[in-house]
Amino acid sequence: MSPYPLETMNQGGGLMMEQQQHNQQQLTGQQQQPGHISLSVLIDMIVQRTYHELTILAELLPRKTDMERKVEIFNFSSRTRMLFIRLLALVKWASSASKVDKCNNIMMFLEKQSNLFLDTADQLARMARETLVRATLPNFHLPAAAEILTTGGYTRLPRCIKERIVPPPPVSSQEKKMTLLKLNQVIEQRLVTSPLPLRMRNLKVADGTVTFTVKNEFECRLTLLGDT
Repeated sequence: MSPYPLETMNQGGGLMMEQQQHNQQQLTGQQQQPGHISLSVLIDMIVQRTYHELTILAELLPRKTDMERKVEIFNFSSRTRMLFIRLLALVKWASSASKVDKCNNIMMFLEKQSNLFLDTADQLARMARETLVRATLPNFHLPAAAEILTTGGYTRLPRCIKERIVPPPPVSSQEKKMTLLKLNQVIEQRLVTSPLPLRMRNLKVADGTVTFTVKNEFECRLTLLGDT
């Protein structure tokens, strides 16, 4: 951004206010993190400040004596030199700013973790003082403990819990065979007591099922879900 012309410097301080507003907008648009400022914005602000001081000095010097002019010029030069030396050091330091950003991020993370630990400790202390003051443990079930220690089991446990958690014992082959035999008997009894069409009397009962065969038409296999 080029310096402002000298003619507009004495218009009731309007130029300085406009310049500050412009710099503030640049700060708002380019600021990356809280507490950080772009290097280009900083350089622009320093240049504008130096130009403004130089123009004011140029207006005031004709009214002063020769010795006073020399003193003012020396003070301005010394002050501006120190300012730009600091800016030069800052520009050289900016080459390693990425490392500083990493360290800053690590410090922010550690600070956040520390705050979380402190907040957790405060919450636990508050619970101990307020919420858990009247908290008590229930009375121990001594009969159940005595039964488990003496017999190794607990017979008073509700049966529904056992049925939902403990799987039933597997069915043996002999039980399967007896079940299918009883199912065959039930199917035969149902067939004897039920009227069947003449063409469906070609049937076979085996393995708990009945197979109906109608020649050249279909063959179906049925069973019962129970004895009712």
